[in-house]
Amino acid sequence: MRMGTPSIIFGLLLFTMSAGAAELKPAALFQDHMVLQRDKPVKVWGWAEQGNKITVEFAHQKKTAETGKDGKWMVTLDPLPGSSEGRTMTIASSVSNRQLSIKDVLVGEVWLCSGQSNMSYTMSRFGNCAAEVPQMNYALIRHFKVLGASRATPQKDVFGAWAVCSPETARRFSATALYYAVELYKVLDVPIGLINSSAGGTNAQQWSDLATLEANPVNESVLLSRKERVAAVEAASALNPDVIPTYEKALREYLSVVGVNVALVNEQRERAFMNPDLSDAHWTETTLPASTGNGVAWFAREVKLPEGMTGKELTLNVGPARRERTTYWNGVKLGSDRRHTIPASLAKATNSLAVRAAGIRGGGMSGAPSITGANGQTLSLGENWKLHVYAKEPSLPKELSLRGAAAGLYNGMIAPLIPYTIRGVIWYQGENGPEGYSYRTVFPDMIEGWRKNWGQGDFPFYFCQLANYHPKQHAVSTNHGWSLIREAQSMTLSLPNTGMACLIDVGKLGTYERDIHPANNQDQGKRLALIARDKIYGEDIVSSGPMYESMTITGNKIVVKFKSVGSGLMRAGIKGWYEHTIIRLPTHPPGLAIHGFTIAGADGDFRMAHARITGKDTIEVWHPKVPEPVHIRFAWHRNPLHNLYNIESLPAVPFRTDNIDPRN
Repeated sequence: MRMGTPSIIFGLLLFTMSAGAAELKPAALFQDHMVLQRDKPVKVWGWAEQGNKITVEFAHQKKTAETGKDGKWMVTLDPLPGSSEGRTMTIASSVSNRQLSIKDVLVGEVWLCSGQSNMSYTMSRFGNCAAEVPQMNYALIRHFKVLGASRATPQKDVFGAWAVCSPETARRFSATALYYAVELYKVLDVPIGLINSSAGGTNAQQWSDLATLEANPVNESVLLSRKERVAAVEAASALNPDVIPTYEKALREYLSVVGVNVALVNEQRERAFMNPDLSDAHWTETTLPASTGNGVAWFAREVKLPEGMTGKELTLNVGPARRERTTYWNGVKLGSDRRHTIPASLAKATNSLAVRAAGIRGGGMSGAPSITGANGQTLSLGENWKLHVYAKEPSLPKELSLRGAAAGLYNGMIAPLIPYTIRGVIWYQGENGPEGYSYRTVFPDMIEGWRKNWGQGDFPFYFCQLANYHPKQHAVSTNHGWSLIREAQSMTLSLPNTGMACLIDVGKLGTYERDIHPANNQDQGKRLALIARDKIYGEDIVSSGPMYESMTITGNKIVVKFKSVGSGLMRAGIKGWYEHTIIRLPTHPPGLAIHGFTIAGADGDFRMAHARITGKDTIEVWHPKVPEPVHIRFAWHRNPLHNLYNIESLPAVPFRTDNIDPRN
C-alpha cells in the first residue's frame, strides 16, 4: 500500500502495536519500497519474543541476532553497493518458524528531512509545485512520512510508510525534500530515500533530546514549562485512563481505512462512491460550503443538464476545496484540478457528480461548482448536495496533548528512527523561536545531540537559512529578530560537516509578502543539493553565495572582502515569483548600485549606504554622513534590499561586523 503525508497528531503514548508483543515485528522503517543507505553498515531491528533467534537475509547476506530481555533484536548488514534493483529482504523467527518478506528494497542515498512547516509542506500546497507533479515520475525516489507525535519519553517506533514517487503520490511529498532528491538523482543516478520527520509551527527545542536541553541554561524556562505540561497530561490521563487507549484504537482503525496519505483514493473500497446511489441512507443532505474536518468525505449530487448542454463538451468548475479533492462524473475520474472538461459523450440528460474531499488540517468544499457550455450557458450546482463521511480522523483531547513541549518531537519522531543508517540530514526551521541569541547555542546543541545519539559520527547536516519575508526594506532595520536568527544560523557553520542554503531571495518580490512559506521550493531543494554535491559527492562546483571574510577601513570607506565568490561578484535581479530567474544586471554608472549595505561610525547610527563592486571579491561601501566608518551590515532586515550574487547566481549571505546587542 502506498502512503504519503499524514496529519499531525500529538499525544502522550506510542501507538500500541496491532500485533502481540511476542510476534515478529520489524521497526516501521523496514517496509516495502524502503531505501537502505549504500556503502555503510546497515542496522536492521525490531521486536519479538525474548530469546528468539532472528535471521535477516538480504543481498546475499545472512545475519542472525537473539532477542534481548526488552524484546528487541538488531543485526548489522555489511556495507552494500548502490542498487536500483528492487530486491526482497526476509526476516525469520526461530519461534513458530514465522517469516516476513519486505519487497522492492533499494540501496542508495538516505536523507532525514526535518524541521517545521517549510519542510513539511507538500507539493500540493503550492500551485507552482502542484503543476509539476505530473512530471514527478521517479520510481527510484522514495518518501517515508513519519506520523507526527509529541511524547514525554523516547519512543520505540513510529507510524509511517514508504511511498514510491509518481504523479499519483508526489502531491503528498515534502516539496523541499522532493526537489532536493530530484537534483541528487539527476546527478548520482542512484535511489534516493527521504525520511520526512517534520511538523509545522515547531521549534528547535522540541526537536532536541532532554539531556541536551538540560545541559544548556538558556533552556531553563522551556524545561520548566515542559515539566508542568507533562505533569498535567499525566494527571489528566490518570483521571481518564480509557481515553488514550480508545483514541489509539480509533486511530489505528482510521489509518487502516485511509492509510497515511488521505489524498490517495482506494479504488476498490471507494468505487461505490464514484457513481453513487444517492437513495442510500448513508448519504445525508448538506449545503455548500461545508467543512468536514480531518479525514475523507464524499460529496455528490444528481445533475440534470438542459437540452442545450446535453451531448456537448462542457467545462466543470468544481470550485475551491479546503484541501485535496478528486472529481468523478458519471463514475469517470476527471482528476484533482479545479476545472475539468466533460467530454460530449458523457454529457447526458441525467448525470452524477461526485467529489472526494480529503483534509489533513480541515477538509470539505468551500464553494459551489458550476458547469459552462461552449455558448456561455452556465448551470449553477450550489444546491441539492448529499454527503457521506467515509473516514473521520479521531482527535485527542487537548488536556492530553503534549504539543509544544520541549523534547517532545525528538522523543516521538526522531528517537524511534535511531539508528537507521542515513547519509545525513536536511533541515528547514528557525522562525518559530527561540530568539536569535538563544538559537546560537540551541541549534548547534540539537545537531550535536542528534549526532551523538545516532552513533554515526558527524554526519552531514545541511540547513536552510530564513528566507526573506514581510514588507520590503525601505529604511535601516529596527526589528532585528529574523536577522539575529540568520546570524545564529551562519554561526552554526562552525560545526563540522554543516552547510547552509541562503534563501534571502526566494520569497515573493512584492512589497508585502503575506505567506511565510516561500513557494519557490525548487531553489530551496536545488541549493541544498548543491551543498551535498560539492561536499559529499565529489563535484567541483560552487555551492554557496558570497560570504563575508574581512573588512578594511580606507579613509571614509570600508572595503569588504568576500569568500565563496566563485567566478566573481555580480549585481543581479530576479524575474518572476515562481520561475525565479536570476538575471545579471549592468551597473549605472559602472561599479555602483549594490543594495543592502548599511554603515555606521563608532556611535552605531547606521545609514543605508552606497556600495560598488571593486574587484572579483571586493565591495567598497560608504556614506557621506559617516566620515569615520567602523561597522557595516549587509541584508540586515526581514526582507532586505539585496542584489549581490556571485556569477554562479547564488545570493550573498547576510552578515554584520559589529556585535551591538539590540536588546540593550
